[in-house]
Amino acid sequence: MCLSCSENIIDKSTTSFILFANIDIYLKNSTGENILGSDKYPENSIRVRYLVGGKDLGYGYNTPGAILDNPGGFFLGILSANEKGKGMRVFLNSDSSEEYPITYIHWNSTETDTIKTKYRRTSNSIVLEKLWLNDVLVWRVEVEGQTGSTITIVK
Repeated sequence: MCLSCSENIIDKSTTSFILFANIDIYLKNSTGENILGSDKYPENSIRVRYLVGGKDLGYGYNTPGAILDNPGGFFLGILSANEKGKGMRVFLNSDSSEEYPITYIHWNSTETDTIKTKYRRTSNSIVLEKLWLNDVLVWRVEVEGQTGSTITIVK
């Protein structure tokens, strides 16, 4: 066994990093049925894009050549035991050059939703504070009793 002591204590608040820049989305029809993966919203037609400096960019734009776990900027799967069917976790645009970063979700060749976000930033964290879907505020961290980062889009 080897032990060591040091007077040089590391301040964990300056060495760790917190990134909370994603949202779980459920796509449903007006009767509450999950329609993600249906004929109208097939999984292989979904595209996530970012607006940065007036340019339409894909996920990973700032890490060219990187091998990404979710190169499309999202993944589909069972996200909650409380929900029936698949959900979609979207990795949102968090580019620090944008005051309100924009993420586009292209569901198919004709339908696109726009997500605008506001983040709280410190030297070691990025935390989602507010989220607008098509210019309507639909999620904010200040809502009492709100749990998780989930929204439902009705089509």
